[in-house]
Amino acid sequence: MSETAAPAIGTATRTVDPTIHPLTGEPRRPAVVWTATGLFFAGVACVVAGVLWAFWRSIREFPDAAWLNGVVPTEPGALLRVLMVTALFVVVLLVGASSIIAGHYAWRGFGWTRRAGIVAAVVVLLALLVNWVAWIGIPLVWVGAALLWTPPARRFFDQWHLRRHPAPPPVEPSRDVFYGPLPRFR
Repeated sequence: MSETAAPAIGTATRTVDPTIHPLTGEPRRPAVVWTATGLFFAGVACVVAGVLWAFWRSIREFPDAAWLNGVVPTEPGALLRVLMVTALFVVVLLVGASSIIAGHYAWRGFGWTRRAGIVAAVVVLLALLVNWVAWIGIPLVWVGAALLWTPPARRFFDQWHLRRHPAPPPVEPSRDVFYGPLPRFR
């Protein structure tokens, strides 16, 4: 009598889908989603660094601290200076919000982030009001937004959509439906 070894538990009975993580059951993130998310956050970091540098430089050399400050001549202590510094802060808020939303929700697999990436790519142009350090964030956000439109990212978003909204199971038509009194009560 020959004995055959039983297959290891879970090896021969289950098919492995390489696009699904075996531990979480969630779709695997492709490299383009990792890169796009990182680029969105790096772009925000550059804009924040540019504004912080502009704030630091504006203590002694206000007109040269940011492009916006050099365009409008002002006197020390003027309300317009306060408004221009506030405008730079608003630039950081807008760029940060749009890019962080696009990056975070792309990481979580929401397909609408492709359009949010376009919005972030447009909003990051406000960094032109700051200085050359903030300008480094512009191409980073643009490349991150472009990566969301690649086929691997599209497949990733489609897989997440199917995971969040599974198709309902097909309903088998029942043939044992009686209309009127049941046969056992006749």
